[in-house]
Amino acid sequence: MSTELKSHADRVSLTRFFGGSDRGTCVQVTVNEGAGQFEHVALTRSQAAALAADLLDFAQGREQEDE
Repeated sequence: MSTELKSHADRVSLTRFFGGSDRGTCVQVTVNEGAGQFEHVALTRSQAAALAADLLDFAQGREQEDE
């Protein structure tokens, strides 16, 4: 069973789902590109936390380039 979550981003939807005993609770991030085109990524809670930190760094102009 999945649950739609609130998103603050335009044309982005979040869906919480159970990813199985190995992955646990996960989130799918779906971006509506328009014209019926969608892109998505599924993340575990720990992956989501790490990505959130990276995105916050980017949003605040503190991103670091990969060497």
